[in-house]
Amino acid sequence: MSFWQTLFSPNEQQNEHKNQVACIENDCSCKTNDQLLSLLTQATDEDVIAGIKKVLVSRGYSKKELNQLQHPPIQ
Repeated sequence: MSFWQTLFSPNEQQNEHKNQVACIENDCSCKTNDQLLSLLTQATDEDVIAGIKKVLVSRGYSKKELNQLQHPPIQ
């Protein structure tokens, strides 16, 4: 493959990942914050986690808060 083909060819795997996250965001947009926070603590799939976090960040949560909820500190 030439340099130009490599540069301009779409990365299908990356596009698929972005589409999956966007679908999750769309599905989560109608849920309440409490429902999303509960889902975030239970989620294991990285795409689901990314989608939920994007929705919650758009609603005013910080990334730091969400990371703490996802991985609570050990006491």
